Amino acid sequence: MDSGTTTQLITVGATLGGVVLTLLTTTLVESRKLKATRRAEAEKRAAEHAAWLRDERVKAYAGLSNASEEAFQLIRSEFFRLPENRAEIEARWRERRNELRKAHNQVALFGTEEPRRRGKELWKVARNGANDVLAEPDSGEAKVRRAGIDRVLTGISEAGDRFLEACRADVQGTTTD
Repeated sequence: MDSGTTTQLITVGATLGGVVLTLLTTTLVESRKLKATRRAEAEKRAAEHAAWLRDERVKAYAGLSNASEEAFQLIRSEFFRLPENRAEIEARWRERRNELRKAHNQVALFGTEEPRRRGKELWKVARNGANDVLAEPDSGEAKVRRAGIDRVLTGISEAGDRFLEACRADVQGTTTD
């Protein structure tokens, strides 16, 4: 082989080597960019999901709080008239109790541990207390009925306060002691 051919072979070999190195480097860089893009998209989806979940959680907390307040108001304003309007009051209570249960179910679905626990407590206090008052025989003694209603209202109020504190701690990212 003469020196011209050798020079050309070396040049071609070096050029091909450079092309191969360029292709390998480009492939590596593109692969890293693709992984970074996928990672960024996954982080964006996770952030969107977290924001959606937080919004749903806040809606659930507000729903149970509102439902318990409606139950509280119904008990406070209507249960004193039990002997006269029992059927109407029981029908209205069934509606409120169903709304309360639905709101509790939303908290159970979307809430964190402490608000779920406190929400269940609130739901049970309202449900059981009102059902107990409705189950009392109509003795005609307003004083006895008043004591039962006051006990239910106090229970709902206290359980509601504990529920709201747990919700506030969850939404603000703090813990309750």
